[in-house]
Amino acid sequence: MVIKLAIRKRVVSQKLWLSDATNSPFTKGEGFNPSYIVCGDKKISRAHILATVVGKFTSEDGNYAAITMDDGTETIRSKAFGPDVAKLKKVHIGNIVRFIGKIKEYNDERYLSPEAVRVVDDPNWLIVHKLELGAPSTGIPAPGDLKPEVPEPVAEETIKNEDISIQKNILEIIKTTDSGQGADMDEITSKSGLPADEVKNIIIGLLKSGDLYEPRKGKIKVLE
Repeated sequence: MVIKLAIRKRVVSQKLWLSDATNSPFTKGEGFNPSYIVCGDKKISRAHILATVVGKFTSEDGNYAAITMDDGTETIRSKAFGPDVAKLKKVHIGNIVRFIGKIKEYNDERYLSPEAVRVVDDPNWLIVHKLELGAPSTGIPAPGDLKPEVPEPVAEETIKNEDISIQKNILEIIKTTDSGQGADMDEITSKSGLPADEVKNIIIGLLKSGDLYEPRKGKIKVLE
């Protein structure tokens, strides 16, 4: 008897402007189906971006990091949790990066989850990128110069506050879900609205910090 295994093909990343990534209609994926945006006649779930890094934040425990990218049409954040933080480690404010990642949305914020991030040394690639893309599909004029001015580094506190807010939300979900034996991981993930891997990494960070403990496998409790 021959057993045929179904092989899922990886969705090809698409080059696009950040204005298209942030303003195009978004559809949240169900199950194993990825989330995607509708840009023109394309459904795009993996974005290929060339942009300048204008902000960066890494949490003290090293389990969360975010960079803000600007390509002259719009800005967007990439958020990394757990092992993915390493993908943003060598990226600094002012760097031009070639970025590939999944398009996601949480609390009305469109953001990117990093898959591959590489610093680009030759700024001429920005010109090539512009010529390849043409004008954004969302009607925003293409920039004449894709080198945005780097703003004052005031965004770090905002990112830090949001990171704390997400952790507080997870803690509150665990408290309200716990019927005495601890909250179930699947239920925490479902109520949070976040991807399972992000919830897992947030909980790992809270376990390390002593805010949570695991009375038994798969059950999580808040340390009162």
